[in-house]
Amino acid sequence: MSRQVAAALVDLSGTIHIDKTAIKGAKEALHKLKKAGIKVKFVTNTTKEPLRLLHDKLTSLGFEIDRSEIFTSLSAARQLVERKQVRPFLLLEESAKEDFKGVSEDDPNAVVIGLSRSCFNYDCLNQAFRLLMDGASLIAIHKARYYKTNDGLCLGPGGSAQYCEQKIEDHSIQL
Repeated sequence: MSRQVAAALVDLSGTIHIDKTAIKGAKEALHKLKKAGIKVKFVTNTTKEPLRLLHDKLTSLGFEIDRSEIFTSLSAARQLVERKQVRPFLLLEESAKEDFKGVSEDDPNAVVIGLSRSCFNYDCLNQAFRLLMDGASLIAIHKARYYKTNDGLCLGPGGSAQYCEQKIEDHSIQL
């Protein structure tokens, strides 16, 4: 008895694109999947840009992707923040905070860590440290040690997440 493939989960970064460059053959492969009637959902652990900008980048690269077909780790983190009813201190790029629009950041009782070149500095990390020492929850969106761009490998948020984990007794929630 043969089984038909009904759906495929496709990672984005490193699978169909690297930074602002489409990977050779990716568009054709996706077209074949869709032509065969296979539903495609795109998943990513990227935390450096909101869904809107990610979708815009992919369509500008020539991918025919509907925004509703993309599920990001930022989306998962927002769902977790809402379910746990916490007020996050967001260690994210300003643009990525767009995916948390409407979520209260007043009097934070949780720290959410993603990739943020602008927030991985003493002041931001010290604020996160103080919140964690006062009992805030830690939500590490992902713990990648590095990621690839067109100009080479770059540090990921993993080191910062692990540093923060050492400051609390419980491990972080990792998405």
